[in-house]
Parts: sequence; structure tokens; C-alpha cells
Amino acid sequence: MTELVEQQNSGINGAIFPPNKCMEPRIAFSKKPVVYDHLLYLDFDTDGNSILGCSDLTGTFWEGTLLYFDKHKKIEDLNFSGYYINTTSSDGKLINQNTIAVAEDTGNLNILSVDTSQEGITLKSIASFKVIERIPQLAVWDNSNKVLCCSGRTITIADVNSYSETVTHRNVHLENVTTVDTLRSNTNIFASGGRDHITCTWDLREEKPSVLYTNEFSSVTSVAWNQHSDNYIMVGVQAGDIYLIDKREPKEFVSVFHCFDAPVTRMAFKDSSKLAICGEVNEVLVLSCDNSFLELAHKYDNHKDQVKDVKWYNSTLFTCGFGKCLMKHGKEEQ
Repeated sequence: MTELVEQQNSGINGAIFPPNKCMEPRIAFSKKPVVYDHLLYLDFDTDGNSILGCSDLTGTFWEGTLLYFDKHKKIEDLNFSGYYINTTSSDGKLINQNTIAVAEDTGNLNILSVDTSQEGITLKSIASFKVIERIPQLAVWDNSNKVLCCSGRTITIADVNSYSETVTHRNVHLENVTTVDTLRSNTNIFASGGRDHITCTWDLREEKPSVLYTNEFSSVTSVAWNQHSDNYIMVGVQAGDIYLIDKREPKEFVSVFHCFDAPVTRMAFKDSSKLAICGEVNEVLVLSCDNSFLELAHKYDNHKDQVKDVKWYNSTLFTCGFGKCLMKHGKEEQ
């Protein structure tokens, strides 16, 4: 009988595994950082510091790792300076050189400090804001300690300095809010889009937001404010199209471009003339936006799987996605 049990539990090269080892639940976070296959977001500050968020989305214990790279490290080398291990997360933003906001799938907006010492760089949680549901996207302003997030049909602005929610807007959208972006130079102004097909612009000095655009056919999945020409906002939808909207002429679009046969998920302006787009496909598009006309400038399809985020740093485009794939598209490609 003993020989039979040993035979059943024999592994490769005669290794012995405990019975039902794979069925044992995992109940603790990793002690050391793991770079998981699902790279979900990245961000840069003006000094060249950057973050990369990854998560284990296929295991029974959903864990996320936030990797921090100071300006002396290259994010594409995955040679990180610091890390933070917690639950899975959907987005992260560098608020300033010393503070990071992380949108966790538990419905927490986690605020991390970046502490530098002789031993190295340490990330630790200094505040947490609980919202009603998972946070799909974050946005920040320049020279501000406020963070904008959406959750369910609620939009919240959290003040990192006072550790308090300063503004909460509920049920302005008729269905879940999926995306937000700010006019970074003005802390009163931002945009939101939702599953109700509506894109709104907000000015906190006004009583209520304005409806910028309503798509007849699709949910809004991404908004991007042109920071260099702030009359223009790009709206991406579930059908894979993007619409250029002039806020001076709301409810009509200036131009439209079909990107993918899948939802648009993230967009990022380089300046007023270049826009990078990704969706639930392995492609990245860069469009020329000159003269209010959208035209394909570059198409990249070298990702293994879905691309989850796009960010510009100076003139270089960085993209990340599933399959532990982080791409740098250099100046010569632009």
C-alpha cells in the first residue's frame, strides 16, 4: 500500500509531491516582487521616474505588484528601484515625485509614499480611500495633490494632503462611469465617459456638468483631453471608433476614425498633433491629428496579446500589455 501511494505522488524524475498540493489555498502575499504576465498600466513624471503595474489574473489568489523606477533606471529593462505588493490593481498614477495613487480591484484608492534612504527606495501605503466598486481609471492634475477616480456611477476627487474625499458626484451618469481625464493645468476641469454612451465635461465652479457628446450606438470606454490644444477632447467607444470633439461645438464630432474591431481602452496625446491608441487587441495606432483631421501615422502589431496602456515620455512611446510585454517605440519610429 505504501508503495502504491508513493507511485501516485511521484513527479518528474521521481520527485515526491504532497497529496492535493495544488488544491491548497494561498492566503498570503509574496515576500518578493513577482513580475506577472499581465502588465496593466504604466506612468511617467516629468523627471523621468516611472511606474509599472502588473497582476496575476489567472491564479486563485489575485496579487498585484507595483514596480517603481527612478530616473536612473530604464523601465524597459524591468530593473526596478522599489516595489509594492498588494491586491490586483487596474491603474496607477504618479501624483508627484514622492507620491503614487493606485486603483485597487477591491475598491480602494491606495496612496503610496516613495521613501528614499541609504538602503534604497521603499514604497509604503500612507492613506486609503474606499469607494463603492472597482476603480477602472484614475487621473491627476499638474502641481496638485488631488486624484480623480470613477467607480460605479460615482466620480470622486480625493485630497492626498488632507486624506479626505473633497468632492463626490453620484448618479450624474445613468450607468457606470468607465473613464476620466483631466485638463491638467486647471484643477476645476475634467471629463468623464460611461456606459450610458455619454461624455461630460465638468467645471467644479458650475452646479452641474455639461453633456459634451452622446454616441448613438456605443458605450464610452476612453476619453483623452488634448493638453496642448484644450478645446479638443478625444472620445473612444466600445465599437472601436474614436471621435474628435470640439467643446466649443458640443454634441457633434469634428472627425471620426475606426481603430479596431474591439473596444478602445486607452489613448494618450504626445502633443496637439499625435495620438496613441490601444484597445482589446495586440495593435497600437498612432494618429496624426493636424488640422482637425485624423490620419493613421503608424501601426504597431508586435505585442503578443492585448495592449493595456500607452504613454509618451518626451518623444518616445511606451506600451505594455499581456504576455509580460513592454515595448519602447523610439524616436526613429515616430
